[in-house]
Amino acid sequence: MNSMTDDAPKTSRTAPPRAPVLIIAATRWEAEPLSKALGLPASGEDRWEGLSCGRRVLVLKTGMGALKTRDRLERDCVAGDHGLILSAGLCAALQPGVKTGDIVADAHEVELEYVAPLKETAQSLGCSFHFGKILHTNVILKPEMKRKLGTEHRVLACDMETAAIRRWACGKTPVIGLRVVLDEIGEEIPSDAPESEDFVALARYALAHTAELPLLIRTGLRCARSMKELSRFLKAYLEAL
Repeated sequence: MNSMTDDAPKTSRTAPPRAPVLIIAATRWEAEPLSKALGLPASGEDRWEGLSCGRRVLVLKTGMGALKTRDRLERDCVAGDHGLILSAGLCAALQPGVKTGDIVADAHEVELEYVAPLKETAQSLGCSFHFGKILHTNVILKPEMKRKLGTEHRVLACDMETAAIRRWACGKTPVIGLRVVLDEIGEEIPSDAPESEDFVALARYALAHTAELPLLIRTGLRCARSMKELSRFLKAYLEAL
C-alpha cells in the first residue's frame, strides 16, 4: 500500500524549462547507481555527465559530510550554473513509520514546478514517499538519539550533506533533498566508515571491525536495495519534469 505524507502545496503548475540538473552524492555506493540508472558516462574524477531524460545532468561525488561536500562544490562547480540541484543518497529515519526503502523529499522553499512532479512520480511508481524536513547531522546516530531529535525538531530524516549543499547554492538555485531511507528509527548501522572505498580499504576495515561484520554485511545489502529504489525514482522524476 502506498504511504505518502502530504504537506506539499497543491496548485496548478506549468512545465519548467529543461535546465541542467546537478545531482550530488556523498559516496561511490550512492553516486554509481544513480549515474548508471541515468545512463551517464564518467567524465572525470568522481563525476558522471551527459544527456539524460532530455536534459544535461551532472552527478558529482563529494565525499561524506559537510566539509568535504562544500570543498568539492567550491572547487568544481559554480552556484547558479544549474536549474535544479538534488542532494541524493541515503538517509536515516527520525520518525516511526518511515521504513527502509522509503523515498524522502525535503523541498523547502522550492518552486512548485519542481515539487509537484515528486508526488506524481511516487504515485506513478506506487512507492512509499514522504515530504518532510531533513535534519543535518555530523555523525551516524544511534536509535535513542534518532528518537530524541525526531521528537524535539519534528523532522522526518537526517543526512550529512543537504544543509551544506543549500548553503553553497546560496539561494541561486533550488535545492531538493531527495533521499532513500537506509536505517529506520530503531535500527543501528555501523558507526563509522572507511576513508577510502576501494576493495583493500574495505577489507582492512572489515578485519578491524570483525564484531560488526554481520551488521556491515546487512547494511551493505540494504544500501544496495535502497539505492536501486532511489535510482528508479530519480530517473522517473527527471522524465516527469
